[in-house]
Amino acid sequence: MDHRNYKLIVLLLALIAAALSEVLGEDSSEVVEPVESLTEELCSKKRNGCCSDFFMGDNPNMLKCMAIHSAKMPDADDEDVGKLMKFMSCFVECFYKKSKFIGKGDTLNMKMVKLEAETLYGERPKEKEYFVKSYEHCRTHVQTEFNLMKNTPGTKALLKNTCRPFFMYLHMCVMEYHQKYECPYFRWKPDMLSGKDASCKEARAKCYAIDGIKPPLMDML
Repeated sequence: MDHRNYKLIVLLLALIAAALSEVLGEDSSEVVEPVESLTEELCSKKRNGCCSDFFMGDNPNMLKCMAIHSAKMPDADDEDVGKLMKFMSCFVECFYKKSKFIGKGDTLNMKMVKLEAETLYGERPKEKEYFVKSYEHCRTHVQTEFNLMKNTPGTKALLKNTCRPFFMYLHMCVMEYHQKYECPYFRWKPDMLSGKDASCKEARAKCYAIDGIKPPLMDML
């Protein structure tokens, strides 16, 4: 995915998320453990400065859907929230459909989520388990919240002309799961919007080595 498009999508989703929920902030005074001092236990926990960025996902269908929908992407300074909601919901619906994540009755097809986890992370069991766990949590959590809010006047206006908005809300939940709940090393990355770095890439590499696992190709570039 073009880096500028990726950055803009993250920014747009961050704007939606900020309007809908409170993301737990990081404590700027918290000590960042030196990379050489990392242990398996520390690798399973949040690393300050490495867990504030959104996780868009590793789904290969995102590239195809970006090519389809990029012309409809609103500018970052566009104040039309309805246009933003329409673009993001249709973009998410696109790669969820291509991944066969959308099941009967517009529910999440967990069978295909688990298959995707096996395909993407088959050789990295902790990531595979985490991926499935985040979707299991979000499908229940988001369904409850979405049912409560979808018929309120303000939300109905925002969701007008959107594409299966439930899946947009679901994907935002998955994107910020590591911010609110667990942030193990394979979710550590520098904050792309602030530009801050807490040796996240080096720390990730160290933790992959501790687990005896070869890092993903993108980590080695």
